[in-house]
Amino acid sequence: MKIYTPSKVSVNASPEDMAAAINSGNGILILSDLPKAPFTEFQSTLRGLSTRPDLVSRLNNAYKSNLVYKDSFANNNGGACVDMKRVLDLSPERLDEISRNEPNFDLLKTGSLKNTLDYWMSLTKDFAPKIGCAVAYAIGSDDVLKDASFNYRMVDYYPRDVNDINSFVAPRCGDHRDFGSWTLVFPDEMGFQVFMNGEWMDVPRVEEGSALLLFGWCTQIRSNGRIPAVLHRVSDAEGVDRRTSGVLFCAPKMEETALEPVVLANEERVYVSGIKAGNLRGSMRRKWKKREGTLSEEEKILEEKEILATNMWTQDDVVHSIA
Repeated sequence: MKIYTPSKVSVNASPEDMAAAINSGNGILILSDLPKAPFTEFQSTLRGLSTRPDLVSRLNNAYKSNLVYKDSFANNNGGACVDMKRVLDLSPERLDEISRNEPNFDLLKTGSLKNTLDYWMSLTKDFAPKIGCAVAYAIGSDDVLKDASFNYRMVDYYPRDVNDINSFVAPRCGDHRDFGSWTLVFPDEMGFQVFMNGEWMDVPRVEEGSALLLFGWCTQIRSNGRIPAVLHRVSDAEGVDRRTSGVLFCAPKMEETALEPVVLANEERVYVSGIKAGNLRGSMRRKWKKREGTLSEEEKILEEKEILATNMWTQDDVVHSIA
């Protein structure tokens, strides 16, 4: 497979220089001069939770809106179209609710998970504002700064099970484009791939202290298509038995946040005016839950009906239907 090496820009560059890199970067950059990701802490947290269903149950019960910890294959919800991975998704809002519902939950206060959360919070405080300003410059609007919420994700792409046939056909992380404004991906091994020029390409392993900077549908719409939400996936890499990744997502939180396209003087309008972040997120939600293997029985029925009625199989199909 061919190699695609994204352009590199330092997080210490000026917002104008970073914006120039974003506008010429084909939807993906290598962002350097970041704090090194604590992969050992990520791994310790995820592997520890995989052996403690009692702690997983407490985590998921303490936050009712979505699952915090997900491992569909371990819960017999795997399949040929379900990502094979363990995921821990946290955010300031989720942590607040978990702490209110489980005030004596020591898991959040000590050990590898606390160290991991300290890293994400420091990254969000010290570097996310710089990235947000650069994205705003690149789009030509500061709307991205007015509503920016953050989600911390840790992913364990654990070894495939030789005794499970679904294990060998399931994607690691199926091809998709992100929803939000921007995403930082810290992978510890090869396996990240992008769809460029009509074909899938491997992205080289990222050095410590660097991350992949991607953009989601919110930025593609706001930029009138100038900044693409790159199609990407994770696949097994030769010689890599296990892979760990940390991800920082930035996306609008409010349902009524407008995704208003900035149309330059020499451009034609690509996306319609009046799209709301909540409408886009809600329309996409079942698509990514299907890939995660977390659809309820009722949601599975609704998803099947929608596909039959509209032929909308992917998140891209959803965007094209409303934007």
